[in-house]
Amino acid sequence: MERLELPKTLEAGALPEWLGIWTGVQDARSLLIEIPADAFFRPIAAATLAANVADRSARGFVTRFETSDRRSNVWRYLQRIDFFRSLGVETPESFERHPPDGRFAPLVGLLDLPTARRHAEALSDCMERQLPDLPPSPARMARFVMEELGANIVQHSGRPQTGFGLAQAFPNLGRFEIAFADRGMGISASLQRNPELAGRIHGDAEALQLALATGVSGSGDPRRNMGIGLKLLSSFSDHLGADLWIASGNAVLQRRNSVGAGRVTTVQAVPHWPGTWICLDSPIP
Repeated sequence: MERLELPKTLEAGALPEWLGIWTGVQDARSLLIEIPADAFFRPIAAATLAANVADRSARGFVTRFETSDRRSNVWRYLQRIDFFRSLGVETPESFERHPPDGRFAPLVGLLDLPTARRHAEALSDCMERQLPDLPPSPARMARFVMEELGANIVQHSGRPQTGFGLAQAFPNLGRFEIAFADRGMGISASLQRNPELAGRIHGDAEALQLALATGVSGSGDPRRNMGIGLKLLSSFSDHLGADLWIASGNAVLQRRNSVGAGRVTTVQAVPHWPGTWICLDSPIP
């Protein structure tokens, strides 16, 4: 059995390096993932790990989880956000569950459009609770964007069984985070299903930038998908002054505030991720 110990803190900025480590164990037929009892999980860590484990399950591989203290904050946190439940893993709970009350939207597997729509409502409700000064127009945009991101996984990833989304507020850090991840075909392959784009996209970095252009879709059919979800997500992140990561294949795009330069977009090469992960990390006013 292969063993993999997770880092104690895993945030979006450090995720590409960690996913490079994951490639060394992703094909192990039996894998034990050790979660440090003093670890601190961000939503993007939970979403990408869930996508990885779901990918392994779909290929018939076995994954187990262990920790030195099952009463630790991180273990209970993973139980509260339904991390184990969403993966079909039974873990005894040693605490009393309470309603999320806008503090988080649990991890959900995005298998179909009705689930994606319900989850979009939960994500948007959580966001509006945490950002009470959000005007009605951006709030409506947020609901549409959340539904589009879930629908993209269902309609365009080719492997919705590996798609997950969740949200979490961290009042002590003054941050609010939304995360999506899947282990599907990725943005480049999805876009090239559009006959107008087939064979015309040169690399994942170009695909990421093209995906942010209004009206660009992998279906080529505007009646099915308008191709504006990622563009609106970028605009929404600008409105919030949030850090935004969109990663697929061998590239990650980051859009964030830069001192004296307003909003800045950078694209970097990263270890390969067969699918897409997205993280919106916003300040809480």
